Amino acid sequence: MAIALDILQVAQILILIFGGIVIYYASRSYSRHKSRAMLYLAIGFAFVTIGAVAAGILFELLSVGLETVEAIQAVSQAIGFFIIVFSLVGTKE
Repeated sequence: MAIALDILQVAQILILIFGGIVIYYASRSYSRHKSRAMLYLAIGFAFVTIGAVAAGILFELLSVGLETVEAIQAVSQAIGFFIIVFSLVGTKE
């Protein structure tokens, strides 16, 4: 069980790092080109990243139940992916 928690912690850290990189570059692209698609892409990945990190914090530090944590993460990711899809197909420049 301890190995699984270690893997989960490493995965959460990687999600934070790579999610942060995507958010940074999408935000930077929005700033340079004023592309609304890039803004929505950054917001979508922020939801996905924050949901994953919040789940880890809630579970590890605040001892919130696993079902509750998974529900929060799933809702945050669903919203994030909806916004990402919108950024790819729903925006008109």
